[in-house]
Amino acid sequence: MENNRRRFLKIASHSLGGILAAGIAAPLVGLGIHPLLKETVYGTEDFINLGKLEDFPIGVPKKINVTSSKMDAWNVFEGLVMGSVWVLRKEDNSINVFSVNCPHLGCGINWGEEEKQFLCPCHGGVFDMSGKVISGPPPRGLYSYDTKIQNNSVLINYNKLI
Repeated sequence: MENNRRRFLKIASHSLGGILAAGIAAPLVGLGIHPLLKETVYGTEDFINLGKLEDFPIGVPKKINVTSSKMDAWNVFEGLVMGSVWVLRKEDNSINVFSVNCPHLGCGINWGEEEKQFLCPCHGGVFDMSGKVISGPPPRGLYSYDTKIQNNSVLINYNKLI
């Protein structure tokens, strides 16, 4: 009889200890996994305002910095420079916004005023004003961004390359 009581108390105390350990471990595991399941850096806007349409001369690409706000947990960073883009306003007032990086190896693209072409100084890639490859090793034309004109302002989705 004494043996049965000891066995019962042993099983009961082990079970109770296991339940308590699981009760403590479950929230700790959830706390550790939660940041992995959640986006922790947020852009405050999908489309970023690059400026007024009249700020961009017709037929002349203009390189500008893209600034936005980012939120990291509880910190908000205003006016953060995300990168740069080439903005080209066409005669029909439509806009092309190109990446400043060459699609070949990511080097910075420059505008050749004399040639009226985008030039990659690294490996000699040449692109026309519409972003198409003219010559060189790049496998495709310049990347462009999803763009819209709203209330006379040029807006891009900096997270969406086309």
